[in-house]
Amino acid sequence: MLSSSVWRGLPPYAFALGLVLGGVISGLGVMLVGSVLRAVLPVTAVAVATIVVLVVLAAREFGWPRFPLPQNARLVPETVFRHGRFFGPLQFGIEMGTGMRTYVPSGLPYAALVLVAGLAGPLTAFAAGAAFGLGRAAMTIGSLYYGADGEWDLAWSAWEKWLKIMLVLAFGAGQAVLVLPLLGQP
Repeated sequence: MLSSSVWRGLPPYAFALGLVLGGVISGLGVMLVGSVLRAVLPVTAVAVATIVVLVVLAAREFGWPRFPLPQNARLVPETVFRHGRFFGPLQFGIEMGTGMRTYVPSGLPYAALVLVAGLAGPLTAFAAGAAFGLGRAAMTIGSLYYGADGEWDLAWSAWEKWLKIMLVLAFGAGQAVLVLPLLGQP
């Protein structure tokens, strides 16, 4: 993680803004690609694909099956901070907020990606991208104010199993509401 002096004052909020902007960019980009796919695929095929992807990724969250996620498994270099205390963290946040230049520890964002590609219009894609960025920002800002160094990680470790279960169930319920009515449509 970056040194604590980087995370005082404005930089964490510029970083959080970048995370949200990066998520929105990704959400809208995925929607555009999905719009092309939706033009040639039947609605039922899209619905079945989203269900299959969620089931596989939900199982992966709990260790079966084991496979790597597509990701650019390297961190954004600290050299982005040469742009100053606002634009440096903003660029860093945008790059991480896209999810394309860092580690992605959970498969659920990939399930959301399939949902956005298969079903979303512009407003939904914007909201999904913003939610992805806000989720990443909440983790970042939350860890800064949680307590002494390392306390956030200890708390996460203690609750990780239950949080995964709750997130998978919530995501599955939300997907069911969106996808199940589409099954059987042409």
